[in-house]
Amino acid sequence: MRLVARLCGGEPLSITQLASGSRVTRQAITKHLHVLEGAGLVQGFRQGREQLWELNPQQLAEARRYLEQISRQWDEALARFKELVE
Repeated sequence: MRLVARLCGGEPLSITQLASGSRVTRQAITKHLHVLEGAGLVQGFRQGREQLWELNPQQLAEARRYLEQISRQWDEALARFKELVE
């Protein structure tokens, strides 16, 4: 979660920048970034010798809409359950 939070700053960051101040290794961060990239949540690109990473805001907005839909469904189910119990 911290990785995504650090990328929320709006500017692309290198793996070295993402690892700064963390006890997580650069290798572990790289693995996490590749998983997030596979899910479409981040994208990496080369700038000179560095690989920079940034959030994919469109995919995050879609994930948020999906989670909001699930939340509404749970709220409705709990309301029906409450009516049944009362």
